[in-house]
Amino acid sequence: MGFDGNPAADSSGDMPVQPSAACLAGVLFFTGSSAGQAQPTPDASVYRKLAQEREGNVERGRELFDAYTCSQCHSVDGSGSKAGPDLSSVGDKFEKADLIQAVMEPSASIAVGHDNTLVKRKDGTTVAGVIRQATSGWMELMGADGKAVRIATADIASRETSPLSMMPENLHLAGSPEDFPDLIAYLGSLRQRAGTGGAEVPKAGKPVRLDPFFSDNIVFREPVWFGAIPGTPQSYVVLEHYGESFIVEKRPGPDLRRPFLDLKNVVRAGGATGLLGMAFHPKFPEDPRYFLKYQIVEDGKISTLVMERRFSKDLSGDSGEAPRLLLKIGAVTQDHNGGCIAFGPDGYLYVGMGDTGPQGDPQGHSQDMGILLGKMLRIDIDHQDGGLPYSIPADNPFRNQAGVRPEIWASGFREPWRFSWDTETGDLWVGDVGQNRFEEVGIVRAGENHGWNVIEGFNDHSARYRKPDVVLTPPVWSYTRREGASVTGGHVYRGKRAPALYGWYIFADHESRRIWALSQKDRKMQKVVEIGRSPTRAVSLSRTPDGEIHLVSFNDGIIYHLDLSAVDPEPLETRVLAATAEKSPVISRYTVAEPGAGWATMEFDDSSWTEAPGGYGSRGTPGGVIRTEWRERDIWLRREFFLPAQQRRRPIHRRGFGRASAPGVRKDAAVSLHHPALSSFAATSSNRE
Repeated sequence: MGFDGNPAADSSGDMPVQPSAACLAGVLFFTGSSAGQAQPTPDASVYRKLAQEREGNVERGRELFDAYTCSQCHSVDGSGSKAGPDLSSVGDKFEKADLIQAVMEPSASIAVGHDNTLVKRKDGTTVAGVIRQATSGWMELMGADGKAVRIATADIASRETSPLSMMPENLHLAGSPEDFPDLIAYLGSLRQRAGTGGAEVPKAGKPVRLDPFFSDNIVFREPVWFGAIPGTPQSYVVLEHYGESFIVEKRPGPDLRRPFLDLKNVVRAGGATGLLGMAFHPKFPEDPRYFLKYQIVEDGKISTLVMERRFSKDLSGDSGEAPRLLLKIGAVTQDHNGGCIAFGPDGYLYVGMGDTGPQGDPQGHSQDMGILLGKMLRIDIDHQDGGLPYSIPADNPFRNQAGVRPEIWASGFREPWRFSWDTETGDLWVGDVGQNRFEEVGIVRAGENHGWNVIEGFNDHSARYRKPDVVLTPPVWSYTRREGASVTGGHVYRGKRAPALYGWYIFADHESRRIWALSQKDRKMQKVVEIGRSPTRAVSLSRTPDGEIHLVSFNDGIIYHLDLSAVDPEPLETRVLAATAEKSPVISRYTVAEPGAGWATMEFDDSSWTEAPGGYGSRGTPGGVIRTEWRERDIWLRREFFLPAQQRRRPIHRRGFGRASAPGVRKDAAVSLHHPALSSFAATSSNRE
């Protein structure tokens, strides 16, 4: 999950391009001794273990972030103005283990939209950086120094995407193992402010249960799609990201898996490209055709293909016949190619295409009706028009409009990763992955423009391609980085096992792994509730013929059935017993000198402690509400409030007590709860941050 930052890539010379001398000098400086002699380098496991087990000092981590020149490549203000990803909400997006890996192994999983592109000019020089803009006539790369270099297409001899992040390996060695938890703590503190983009989503009264759908012997390598084979009870296809696919038969004993189709030497796998989607002909198995969507690379250029293939007559696997190319759509970068193809209830094939980047869609692909990028496409694969391998449905909204591609059914999408139809109403639901701030799910209809890159969610993004006569359709619901960072999309539940959720849209977020249920009326969200978490990243949700919904878990390689019958969609009741510092300047007593024994009891005399409003910490802490400066290592807090009588025997969740947005390593807090009917009620918490 590399942040793709820190080093400056050479703008000339031969490949491979190395990290900048400035960055490497920082590493050498911090790993040398005071006498200038190199010290033995601690094993990487020491850094990882300390960062995972300790909660570091946020303020010290901020200083390290600057000392390591991380700010050279990464903005933290939401602007996304530098070569590396903006980190303003990275603490919302990733858990601690992900942050640790991103710093220690930046090339293991490079952030989408920030691949290191290497362009060799015809004069022999090489330019490396992140693609910021690209047209048919030129390409603009930004190196880690923040300078943009524009290269004419006619001057390019070759182009390739490097498997190495721009961020140097072993950046953790820039400091001692004791420093590393501080850097991770600072990154984890970078979050969107509470209240940005709506209220926090409540949790369901009872969560979903996730049960492995296949027997224990069936595990996949990064699966991305799962679906039942029509007409063959208990047989399913699973696609893997890297190009292999399998048929699995459910049996009374261990389930049986066998190879289906191997495209790993064809597919361009990595990041947002790979073997992504599959659809069966609506009349399958009478018509044995099926369709795949994946990316390839030719002469350094990436294209999305939609291919038609056939099952064998006995439906045991692929027929081996030559495939037929339906669509080939060129991409600007490896990102945002859309992940889904599916047949609608009308029998036509729908193809979701993303803007293909760069980040922010600077060329306005999604609003350009003369190209297929950033659109929902609709084609008839049973007939052909002229020289096309398909025909245009007669009721496609732009079929006869000059200057508009007739395949377009709807426009204004960034990355429509997964979409599906409500089998009862016919509504088309789309999960569209956002840029830096908002994810969205919406109901899409013919001819609509869903706004990207003019709007993101319900909010303005850029006026560059806004047209006064174009109506933009808002989503049903949009959420911030505090909830997730990459919407997966899902299905409206129409099964029989969970009547309480009948008609609710069940979907997930790839990064946060949250699973939600949402109800709507007239394309406006009525209720949304978090019903659970996926064990690992949720890359796809699928619906089987019985109406049940399944989740494809990317990292552990398991297909899960979502037992929605266990879910109580009524949210847990939340009642605020005492205001938190996040909302108002609540007064607590505190000390930075370790108090004596019994400080957490109600009888303790804290009259010598200082009274001050929360929160406590260092001014300017990202996402923090700081009213009282605190820079010492430790702080002890005590606060008194009265518990309402009706809450006497109900569970209490303490939020905010014992936690401050500040640089300390340990925060201990005593919370005294007074109730007229209770002689005493005290609770203590000890957190390390």
